[in-house]
Amino acid sequence: MSKHRTKRNSLSSTDVTLCQHLSVDLAKQVFQVAGDDGSGRVIYEDRIKSREAFHAFLTKLPPTVTVLMESGPGAQAWGRLLQAQGTPVRILPAQRVAEHRSGAKNDRNDAHAILRAGRDTSIAAVPIKSTAALAIQALHRARRGYVRRHTALGNQIRGLLLEQGVALAQGDFAVSQGVSRILEDATQPLPDLLRELLDELLAEWRYLGERIAVLTGRLETAAGADKVACRLMTIRGVGPIIATAMLAKQPEPSRFPNARQFAAYFGLVPDQHSSGKKVRLGKMSKRGDGYLRSMMIQGAHAVLSHLKPDSDQPDDRRLLRWLTRLGRKEAAIRLANRNLRIIWVLLQGEQVYQRQPDDRQEPAMSR
Repeated sequence: MSKHRTKRNSLSSTDVTLCQHLSVDLAKQVFQVAGDDGSGRVIYEDRIKSREAFHAFLTKLPPTVTVLMESGPGAQAWGRLLQAQGTPVRILPAQRVAEHRSGAKNDRNDAHAILRAGRDTSIAAVPIKSTAALAIQALHRARRGYVRRHTALGNQIRGLLLEQGVALAQGDFAVSQGVSRILEDATQPLPDLLRELLDELLAEWRYLGERIAVLTGRLETAAGADKVACRLMTIRGVGPIIATAMLAKQPEPSRFPNARQFAAYFGLVPDQHSSGKKVRLGKMSKRGDGYLRSMMIQGAHAVLSHLKPDSDQPDDRRLLRWLTRLGRKEAAIRLANRNLRIIWVLLQGEQVYQRQPDDRQEPAMSR
């Protein structure tokens, strides 16, 4: 035990300026720090036990030290601080850092895992976002929470009524109008306690719907005021919700060599289980941002639901062929993948998406 303590103390006494990479396991008040010499050998370790001391520690770092952090609460704020003072900083995806952890999960092992992940060239760093982008991201997270609770509460109301032998159809209209009509109908054999509870649940359900509408309106206003969001909304299946979510994510399309890699970043590609000469493609990989992926698929479903069977537009005919050959779900996933590729192009310039005017270009776009 004494030898272990002596080794830790010697690492702590090492000059941090000798480190090439410095990893930080973030928390509210306690920060575990580890540094290496560039070859993978850990030469510095410390445990900082207050935010004030950690702030002072970061301000003294030279620009020769690259700070590595795991994505999570607080990482963006510390990253902006380091970026403003000219210190190189990389925020690594938490799921990729976990792949490099060895041994039990604790602060010290997490700091070492961040160091190892920082040397993995296949891991792309998370972009450091502006405060405006984080504000839009906060709106999306709050709205997503309201939508989840709104859906869960509607299902709960329908389940409680079904236990009493009253079946309601799915959808907001059925809950809003159906529950009110049932509560006003004295012939319905519902106990008074349940009537009172359903009335309270319905009021809460309507309040959540109002909050969703308010936040949706704010996102629509933000999308209309942003030139990039307006260009993204020229794509069929991309509305203000998707456009503002994409801007809040700040995906930096220049990091991706092509549009195919950009779409794969959001998990809209088949998962692979290949070995040797055998190539096996499975279901959708579902890697990356699950929220944006689900929004893209919902937008694609909306496009498919409004298709006219007798349309003579090249885009529509291609989507109709997908529907016939693949079915609605797979066609929606393919359209979402295609829309992400178009977004990759639009984010890199000032272009506006335009649908094909005639049949001559249809083979080139049907790939």
